[in-house]
Amino acid sequence: MSEKELEEKLAEYKKLASEDKKVDLAGLMMAELDQQNTNSVSAKHKRWAYLVSLLFPPFGLFFAARYYFSDKSDGHQVAIVCVALTVVSFFLLWLVFQGILAGTGTDLQQIEQINPQDIRDLYQ
Repeated sequence: MSEKELEEKLAEYKKLASEDKKVDLAGLMMAELDQQNTNSVSAKHKRWAYLVSLLFPPFGLFFAARYYFSDKSDGHQVAIVCVALTVVSFFLLWLVFQGILAGTGTDLQQIEQINPQDIRDLYQ
């Protein structure tokens, strides 16, 4: 809920409290704030989404789509972080792969020239 909407709710609750002295203004506001907290992604789910985005990059995009299209108040923010972590993880994976290839003295063109039949012949 935006700050403006929260102010409107507070004004509405103040009006109710002024009309009827039995209305508990603090209780109404606490209930409203509690309701707002239930409409956000839990910390546990955020941690899992971020962890999967970092360790298993393609699956991080599934979490991003899930939270982007959810009705949670902070779903868009969680989705953006998942996409960013997935991109960073892909980049780091690419760097590691390039480092391994550079350490072996081969390049990608040499690997592409390997004939699959030659590999099969090695196994037999």
